[in-house]
Amino acid sequence: MASTESSEIDFVILADFVEVIGGKLYLMGGAWDRINVRDAAQPLRFGVALGVLVPWNGTNQNHSLTAAIQDADGNQQGMLMESTFVAGRPPELRPGSTQRVLVAVNTLAAPPPAGEYSLVASIDGQERRRVNFTVVQA
Repeated sequence: MASTESSEIDFVILADFVEVIGGKLYLMGGAWDRINVRDAAQPLRFGVALGVLVPWNGTNQNHSLTAAIQDADGNQQGMLMESTFVAGRPPELRPGSTQRVLVAVNTLAAPPPAGEYSLVASIDGQERRRVNFTVVQA
């Protein structure tokens, strides 16, 4: 009987800067849910770290991964990332094991107006995780 397990997003972290090196996540100024914008005319720099859990039966397959920003009414305000990924099966991986794929995205963009927003992460077109944050005009 085939498993119906699908990839999940283990975590989404908003940060000032993120990167993945050697299978490890590094971040600075992480886990915020409120950001102060001093000058709306200046670009806003921030990063998003995602941990994707890929089950055994989801390896060696192409998957799409998106991260979009929505306003409080659910209207999309922009696409932060659109990508594809494949998690292989290393020879030492125990059958049935789940793997974590780490993704780090940094952006420099015009800040959205002050208000409530969500970063919505989806795998293969299905929403898997939502993180709320507030933009405050300082």
